[in-house]
Amino acid sequence: MASLILTDVTLRDGLQAESQAVSLENKLKLLGLLTQCNFNRLEITSFVNPKWVPQLSDAEALCEAWFKKKQTQEVMAFVPNVRGIERLIKFPIGWIGCFVAASDTFNQKNVKASIDESCKEIEAIIKIAKQAQRKVRIYISAVWGCPYEGAINPVVLENLFKKIATLEADEIALSDTIGVATPKAVRQVLKIGEKYFPSSKTALHFHNTYGLALANIQTGYECGVRSFDGSMGGVGGCPFAKGATGNVASDEIVNLFYRQKLLKTFPKKEFETALIFLRETLGLSLNSSLAKIQEKGGGWYGL
Repeated sequence: MASLILTDVTLRDGLQAESQAVSLENKLKLLGLLTQCNFNRLEITSFVNPKWVPQLSDAEALCEAWFKKKQTQEVMAFVPNVRGIERLIKFPIGWIGCFVAASDTFNQKNVKASIDESCKEIEAIIKIAKQAQRKVRIYISAVWGCPYEGAINPVVLENLFKKIATLEADEIALSDTIGVATPKAVRQVLKIGEKYFPSSKTALHFHNTYGLALANIQTGYECGVRSFDGSMGGVGGCPFAKGATGNVASDEIVNLFYRQKLLKTFPKKEFETALIFLRETLGLSLNSSLAKIQEKGGGWYGL
């Protein structure tokens, strides 16, 4: 059985929609805490135009400070275009994330480009990444629904999957940007996807807007997917999709798999420390069940 790959996206997807600025000092402290939580990979920032995502305008400063410490934690950062990867490859970041949406309207809102234009940009990003010996993840956003167009036509989705498969990314993250997926819909999409890329290259990135993210992760696991994303405490959201709540919580994903004996360890003390930092130092509202139990002074069952 393939091992689970858990990617924590707190520092990028978790913080990008927060209106209150988080200082570089606190981001570095949070990054240090997250490295203690046994995640396979951390998505640490985005090399995006600061005008669009002011919260992540310190990408270079964060990387300069972090990599001085000669850390061995596997990390990933997001780039929206070739300009972004040209900034990123100055740092020893092993994974590069890039983006295309299943909805043309959402793609325009997010990166001011059509789907076809984004695919051409991704092709150029991958070429640079491979020359720099980096791995590439393509996020396909709004796979299960778009805030502007509604449900995605399966034919449109299949055509996009077919196109993405030709780009030869190392991982393809199917993303439920507004949190509307159901287990049945997850199975349907994965059945389409498996025609073009194997489950070993598929990741699932769910938001928990309607409370179904853990059920969708369990369904994905049963369908053969082993790579999943989350943010600590369920923080986050999408600045380009009103009403989309945070990512599914990393702590809840680990709890789900640990309680089913699919993970051998649960870093309880490290999770408690990170959640307290997010709540008390950064002042963030946490959405995960574990965080709410902790906030009320309760204990975590079975942990």
